[in-house]
Amino acid sequence: MRRLSMIPALAATLALVSTGCSVVKDKPSTNVQPPKAGVPASGDEVTGIYRTIHQGLLQLRSGGSFVLIVPEGPGPSAGNYTLRDGRLEVRTRACGDETGAYDVVITGAQEAGKATLNISAVEDSCEARSHYLTVDPWVYANS
Repeated sequence: MRRLSMIPALAATLALVSTGCSVVKDKPSTNVQPPKAGVPASGDEVTGIYRTIHQGLLQLRSGGSFVLIVPEGPGPSAGNYTLRDGRLEVRTRACGDETGAYDVVITGAQEAGKATLNISAVEDSCEARSHYLTVDPWVYANS
């Protein structure tokens, strides 16, 4: 008899355990949005993670810092950037005190996998940085 009286308690325990183990999907982050097409006015408009067809990664962070990782390049580099009216200025530790100047235009739909950051050199004496920033378009990735 005692075993039969334990069945409701066992069933309730199993129900609690099974609902506690359900899969919950994370909602996409809403603090970073893909950039819209055109000439970006400020760094806030391009904050996010970008990738190239050759597995390069460019992370533009709010506050003006960035990380550049190019597998076939000299390794990871980091630095600071400013962006005003489509003019990107960058400084990296690997290039000393040299500041590079670039023009930036966004093309494609305002969604991950389609918004593309196109960077073209205006002036930069640091050839490695200039090459890796401009060799491929940078496609916005889900952050």
